Amino acid sequence: MRIAGHLNWIDELPAAAQAAIKERFVYRDLEPGELVGESGQPSEGMYQVQSGHIKMLAYNPDGEHSLIIIYIRGNCFGESTLIARRPHHHTTIAASPTRVGFLKQADFDELYSQYTSIPEALCRKFARGLSSMIAYRETQNQTTVAQRVALVLHNLAEISEAPQLGRYREIDVPITISEVSSFLGLTRQTVQKEITALKRREVISKTQGTWAVRDMLQLSNLAQSQEFQSDYIE
Repeated sequence: MRIAGHLNWIDELPAAAQAAIKERFVYRDLEPGELVGESGQPSEGMYQVQSGHIKMLAYNPDGEHSLIIIYIRGNCFGESTLIARRPHHHTTIAASPTRVGFLKQADFDELYSQYTSIPEALCRKFARGLSSMIAYRETQNQTTVAQRVALVLHNLAEISEAPQLGRYREIDVPITISEVSSFLGLTRQTVQKEITALKRREVISKTQGTWAVRDMLQLSNLAQSQEFQSDYIE
């Protein structure tokens, strides 16, 4: 159950293919909240995050949005729209000051045909994505709510670029409780209850708007324990 991960298929390519892609990148600097791709709109190309964070969102009929995934440094996205020749299914926005490398459709098509390693790497990425989706469904059925919240918080700390000091690690990924709730398909009140319980155990903390995991090992153990249930009573 990962809200973010290492989705950098470009790094898997031979040096010549990597260099060819990077030579054609056009770099864009984005401000927090700036739109990258909009649901229903045509795709112009694919992206790789150079720094910062991008959120992929699904908008609901009631106007609210659900968080699908967070892209971090090195992550690539938008390739499936180019291969399938379809519009964006979801909306992507910058969640922090972000730099992306942009590869337009024509350049992608040319390199995709020229280097066989590119479609091979993309096949592996899409296969891993399918496996991850299946694993996510299985995790939903086999874990408690408390475990799922702990898993997401541990994942956020793992992919943060802040250094780990002993068992302590700050979460530098910008995220709200509402977004964690929408990702997990839970109410905000339910997630808030679990976070309060973790605070009471002194496993996580929040200082001046920054979340931190105070004990990465304990949080990992709680996330894996079938017996882990919130002991917080309102």
